[in-house]
Amino acid sequence: MAVPMFGRAIRMVYQEVNENKYVSNWIGEVFKDVETEKKRLISNRDLVRVRLEATDHKTDMVSDDVFLWLKEADILIPEVENLTLQVRRRQWNEFRKLLKKITTLNMKCDFQPFSIPIPSLEHFSSGNIVSFKSREKASDQLLVALQDDNSSIIGLYGRQGSGKTTLVKAMGEKVKFLKMFSKVVFATVSQNLNIRTMQEEIADSLDIRFDKNSEAGRARRIFSTIESMIRPILVIFDDVQVKFDPEDVGVPCKSNRCKILVTARCQQECDLMYCQRDVQLDPLSKEEAWILFEKHSGIHDEDCSSSPDLSNVAREVAFECEGVPRLIKDVASSLRNKPIDEWKASLDSLKHSMAKWQIFLSFRGEDTRYAFTGSLYQSLRQGGFKTFMDDGGLETGDQISPSLLNAIEASRLSIIVLSENYANSTWCLDELVKILECKKLKNQLVWPIFYKVDPSDIRHMRKCYGKDMARHENRFGNDSERVQKWKSALVEVCNLSGMAYSIGYVIYFCLLCSIIFILFEGLRIVKK
Repeated sequence: MAVPMFGRAIRMVYQEVNENKYVSNWIGEVFKDVETEKKRLISNRDLVRVRLEATDHKTDMVSDDVFLWLKEADILIPEVENLTLQVRRRQWNEFRKLLKKITTLNMKCDFQPFSIPIPSLEHFSSGNIVSFKSREKASDQLLVALQDDNSSIIGLYGRQGSGKTTLVKAMGEKVKFLKMFSKVVFATVSQNLNIRTMQEEIADSLDIRFDKNSEAGRARRIFSTIESMIRPILVIFDDVQVKFDPEDVGVPCKSNRCKILVTARCQQECDLMYCQRDVQLDPLSKEEAWILFEKHSGIHDEDCSSSPDLSNVAREVAFECEGVPRLIKDVASSLRNKPIDEWKASLDSLKHSMAKWQIFLSFRGEDTRYAFTGSLYQSLRQGGFKTFMDDGGLETGDQISPSLLNAIEASRLSIIVLSENYANSTWCLDELVKILECKKLKNQLVWPIFYKVDPSDIRHMRKCYGKDMARHENRFGNDSERVQKWKSALVEVCNLSGMAYSIGYVIYFCLLCSIIFILFEGLRIVKK
């Protein structure tokens, strides 16, 4: 019995050897196939990455299939490498599955399409935005900021009428198209802050029904809804003019479920909202302004070629709008099919209303800077008037600086605060001469304020004004042309209609501001 059992054992050993040999051969062949497909997959992945990097993401949106394929390839390649480190008989099935996965993935890398063109801003705004470089520049900067994980609050600022609201609404449609956000929520802030109104706008967009009526209860409901969303949303607070806390409305400020975009008229208002990134919306260039003006005025090159006067006036009108889209559209539309006389009248009005500075303050710094004039300046600014007041660091010599001369020429109204030591400063006297020249040559307005001084003392060079002018005569000479201009200017300004500082400060100040407002309304000056 021993011999047959020994023979059976020999046969079993022989059979096992053959089987192992077969397994080894099979694994060897499969291993070669896996290695070949793995190398092919690595090559395909690298090619896809190169193509992805070469894509201009400002103009083209890469297909989701590309990112899914890359993600799957990055998972599968390490899995193959780990499995081939230790070949065991129990890994037969794993090798079969891996080979099938790699082969299938290699067959899927011919993407159709790899990317699609991103429509222009014009498309996303339903034609309300012309795709100018200045708009595209702000759009690109906003897109980068919205993709930045470190920026939860982003600000877009620009002057009134520059098109901020139109741009952010278009951007809202664009980021939804790019699948960056699942929803875009819009709420208007303005100067009269109303938390409940903003909450209602947001709730309407998110299909929220409030079960509590208090602002705090509504805020909690909005907050919990946003935090529970699967994909992030974008909340746009439009026309921010006062500081507020978005969380009082119910919008989380530091959450991966939400980003906040605010629009404001100046960078300081963005700073009040603690924006991590600010984007400025620049005015249109002259070329862009003319294209937009042509579109809304109906004027064309052939019209201009037949009437050179109309051509010159039309372009001046377009450029006087200072690149503000809303003003360009309104002015252009109002002048459509109108006679050239109306174009000229509109041009004259624009030159006054769009002056860089509406009001120039001329004053003696040490007398009134931190009292009357400083308070006047703040009130005029708060009233919306573009007011020039030097910062106290401009007086570096006897001659008035070019910056002050330019500010005077660019203003519509000059307010001269004639205080006790006004004539002591050669700078103030040079300002006065320049102001009166602009009154004569540019039809500018001049309003003197006699601050604790008698106009007759100025006119007849008495008291402080007499002493100061005598000192200037000694320094520059009695017959100095400059001194003679100063004397003539002081006499002339005393003959202008103005106001004397003689009543209570608060009452006087309110009266002053009222007169200025009435004055500008009468001239149809646009406050910016």
